[in-house]
Amino acid sequence: MHHIFVFEDYQYLQLNPLVYTRTAYELRCGFFTPLERIVSHYPNVAVNLYCRDYLADVMREQHPYRVNEPPSPDANCLFLNGRAIFPSPIPLEGPEELGMQGETLVYARLRANNTRGISHETFLSKELVEQLKSTYNTITADTPVINYFWDIIKLNKSQIEKDFASTVKNGSLSGNRYEGVHFINRDRIFIDQGCAIKPGCVFDAENGPIYLGKHTTVAPNATIEGPVYIGSHSTVQSIARLRPGANIGDHCKVGGEISNTVFHHYSNKQHDGFLGDSYIGSWVNLGADTVNSNLLNTYRIIKVEWEGRVICTDMMFLGAALGDHTKTAINTTIMTGSMYGFSCNVATSGYPPRYLPSFTWYSDKIRSAYLPEKALLVAKIAMKRRDKEMSPAEEQLFKTTFLRTERERDRSSYGKKL
Repeated sequence: MHHIFVFEDYQYLQLNPLVYTRTAYELRCGFFTPLERIVSHYPNVAVNLYCRDYLADVMREQHPYRVNEPPSPDANCLFLNGRAIFPSPIPLEGPEELGMQGETLVYARLRANNTRGISHETFLSKELVEQLKSTYNTITADTPVINYFWDIIKLNKSQIEKDFASTVKNGSLSGNRYEGVHFINRDRIFIDQGCAIKPGCVFDAENGPIYLGKHTTVAPNATIEGPVYIGSHSTVQSIARLRPGANIGDHCKVGGEISNTVFHHYSNKQHDGFLGDSYIGSWVNLGADTVNSNLLNTYRIIKVEWEGRVICTDMMFLGAALGDHTKTAINTTIMTGSMYGFSCNVATSGYPPRYLPSFTWYSDKIRSAYLPEKALLVAKIAMKRRDKEMSPAEEQLFKTTFLRTERERDRSSYGKKL
């Protein structure tokens, strides 16, 4: 008997602000999340999930797998790091060994009698890796690993192409296509059932494939240049320009110009404005003419401020990471390499800081804490508008996130005029 365990390790913190209310293996790169990719590799194997305790109830609601339960006494186990993008399955059979990439444990293949005492909590400790390395044979794993959100941005375009080649293979044009729609290199365009493509749209797959999920609408005169992925039940507004790397989740509404940017599910950017080389969480709404910079005027490598540290990204093009439930007002300008936390509200005529801690209310005159009662009410209203109800477990996680992000806000000058 074999079991797969997908785990989070202690480095998940580096993926904030995107993982406050989700695991590291639920961040999409290309068509899929790391979890979805792992499940597809092992169709007949029992999958188990390891995550932080405060995420467990929501994970049980959203996934049909065992969560934070110990291995069976008779099960040989393959432990897979949820930050890794496995292009092919790690063999279930084979000697006990560790796959390492630097200090990161990518996978561990262990027999049943050696899995006792291993739990979701031990993977969240750096000490476990040292203990395993002293016991088992170690090899170098040639597997992409996501360390920061910009690693997803770096891999996104090529991963869309790889996923199209491995899962779709050939183009297919379903749905309702009105007269006056133009397809370039249609063999690399996949439009699923129930889609509506209005007149004047251009699908250009000359430099990369284009994928549209079920029941997606593309309004008149939109231009889509591959590689592009658009999930199910999403809307591309009129005159939108989706450039290479646009990666739109399910139930999103997007417009304006979007380039090499990942949208998680249920987020909106319906109006004009440029967004490039960014990762947008769920339930984010960007007001009309919100724009971001993804290139410094000096053409220098971009540095990111995060929780009091400055990190060199080694990237010339990088936009922003916006946590779930964050909102921007009209004409918001987001600077290069910005990071906004969970449930921020930005309404300012000037340039916001490049780093905003979670639950920040930022305006022209004052920066204050966004009270959790008010933020929760707004979140519930936004979800209800999309026919979604926040479950008790999701509500508790929302409140827990406020408490767990207090340290971020303590470092900021709240209530002071700027």
